[in-house]
Order: sequence, then C-alpha cells, then structure tokens
Amino acid sequence: MKIYETKDIRNIALIGGAKSGKTTLAEDMLFEGGVINRKGSVDDKNTVSDYRPIEIERQNSISSTVLYAEYNGKKNKYY
Repeated sequence: MKIYETKDIRNIALIGGAKSGKTTLAEDMLFEGGVINRKGSVDDKNTVSDYRPIEIERQNSISSTVLYAEYNGKKNKYY
C-alpha cells in the first residue's frame, strides 16, 4: 500500500439535496481516478457507493460511504 504524506491527502465532502447528483459525481470521480473501469448508474442500480439493499431499492443514499481515488498524485477521500 502506498504511504501518503499529510500534504498529499485531500478530504472532499459531496453535499447536496436528494437527487442532486452526488452519487453520479462520485462515480465520475472514481472513474477518472482509475478506481473503476466503468461508471455505474443510479437508474441501473449498480453504483459503488449505493450497495445496501435499501439504497438499491429506493435509488437513494441512506448513509455516507467513504471512497478513495488518487488523482494528480494526491489521495482524495470522498464522503
């Protein structure tokens, strides 16, 4: 596992109202960071962050999920 210095870690909170696109944005960030090789979709019920049965059923995030991606040599944590 790569070790990151504190200056190379970014914490990013995705905040917005229901159905504002936070999950879609998180999928795009993971894809661009090379963590996933295809983007999931809320409509297709196959996103990385909404994996709990209730979230899949409602097509809505219930709780926060911490996701990581490296971009430009920085470790980015998405909440």
